[in-house]
Amino acid sequence: YDKLVLEVWTDGSIRPEEAMSQAAQILMRHLVIVSGIDPDSLSDFEPQEPPPAETQRPPLYDKPIEELDLSVRVFNSLKRTGITSVGDVIDMLQRGQDAMLAIRNFGEKSLDELTDKLSEKGYWPIDEGDEE
Repeated sequence: YDKLVLEVWTDGSIRPEEAMSQAAQILMRHLVIVSGIDPDSLSDFEPQEPPPAETQRPPLYDKPIEELDLSVRVFNSLKRTGITSVGDVIDMLQRGQDAMLAIRNFGEKSLDELTDKLSEKGYWPIDEGDEE
């Protein structure tokens, strides 16, 4: 099967997923003009606002990765990939080790260091069911 892999970098003002969504919306608006399709017929495909978050993200999600005191190599690998907050790291880790190991210059030792630092700070593993 065919596979498309996109690496999206942002300046941190929006998440990569949001950047892709906005880019797709802009592209669709331009293609509608070129194709001559009636925009009203695309109502099923109009972007919908994401549902409001039912749960508030914990404050630790917004903490910068600088607070983890990582080695320069690990820190630079994460920054270059657009991972700038502890929340970004946790989201990647929840996708699985393969997602983290796909990062350039990020191997098993880097992963071990990262999870150790997160554990030291009490950020990992996440106890999603425990609310005290």
